[in-house]
Amino acid sequence: MNVLVVGLGKLGLPLAAVFADSGHDVLGFDTSEILIERLQSHSYISGEPGLTNLLNKNLSNLTFVNKLSKKILENIEIIFVIVPTPSLPDGKFSNRFLLEALENLTPMLQEKNLKTVVCIVSTVMPKSCDEEIKNSIESNLKRKFDDTIGICYHPEFIALGSVVKNLKFPDFHLIGSSQKWAADILEKFLATTTDIEVPCIRLSLLEAEIVKLAINNFITMKISFANSIMQLAENLGEVDIDRTMQAIGLDSRIGSKYIKASVPYGGPCFPRDTRAMTQLFEEAGILNYFSKTSELINTSHQTFLVNKILRKIESNQTVGILGISYKQGTDVIDDSPSVMIMNNLMINGAKVFCWDDEGALYPNNKDLNLSFDEILCNADIFVFTRSIKNLENVKTKILEMGKEYIDLWENINTH
Repeated sequence: MNVLVVGLGKLGLPLAAVFADSGHDVLGFDTSEILIERLQSHSYISGEPGLTNLLNKNLSNLTFVNKLSKKILENIEIIFVIVPTPSLPDGKFSNRFLLEALENLTPMLQEKNLKTVVCIVSTVMPKSCDEEIKNSIESNLKRKFDDTIGICYHPEFIALGSVVKNLKFPDFHLIGSSQKWAADILEKFLATTTDIEVPCIRLSLLEAEIVKLAINNFITMKISFANSIMQLAENLGEVDIDRTMQAIGLDSRIGSKYIKASVPYGGPCFPRDTRAMTQLFEEAGILNYFSKTSELINTSHQTFLVNKILRKIESNQTVGILGISYKQGTDVIDDSPSVMIMNNLMINGAKVFCWDDEGALYPNNKDLNLSFDEILCNADIFVFTRSIKNLENVKTKILEMGKEYIDLWENINTH
């Protein structure tokens, strides 16, 4: 099929590459001239595992542009829109960039006779597709949705550092739609893009929007629950929190995924989706403690870990933070627990340096970012905020130098 991907960011570009690798002709559009130039000249290199290889492998059916026209869109059957929907101060998502993209795009579809599905992939607040987005498209088309132009909502459930893998091996496909024919086309297309057969769940637009937020909120609830048990275990004493949580996760009603006590949840999705759910319940006037409690536990757990670190270091010791990005496999620092812990250690008077195996940098003071050899020499005690590459070798080097470390990911005791 001929498809268009609008927005070539952390999800959009891998999505375009996976579609092309599945044999489809893919047109990728982004407003960044620098990005498009690099993609067109094949000089773009991604830190996302597997992405650069997919791009180079599928040059023949990948085209990248920073301008669209009616002629270019003539043969496009599905348009995937993946642009930022940043969080507003109250926690809700802004559709500003999404509406701008649709405002520029939809007038070019007015005269199309070929059935075309406009598929929203960006995370949006419930009711966005049925109201604001649908109204915007129809207004720009100057007609109601019909048998030639349809809308679907298809959020992806991925994690940075494993986006390609997540797209090729998803748990399921989620499609929200108010038009059966549009969902039929999208489902048939998505079935060709995975390396395994997966179920496709078809819902209304509103139902799919709720599912996207609810899944991430359930995950942050599990993480927060595990971290609250860690705090309880610390109070009771003589508890191996890792073994305790492993036992809890063996119950099939609970499951082992995300039942791990370690650092607070972070990254570009979990915190903001949890805040958005809290706002959604508050606006509906419904008493809800789950998402708000997850937020409160996440904040309190950060304080808990910082206080524990402060109790384990001497006043004259320099702390080396190992791992600044929010997780292994990516250099993204959005809502990174590592950055938040580092900030709070410095607020409490600790002298801190950092190093990251993914190339992430502490944003507020470039002088605090050291090379691996530099931090080994300059720090007196080290804190692992997440799993890092060659973890055991790094721990061995620290111990050989007669220094200590605290592993917040595997075991919080000092070594």
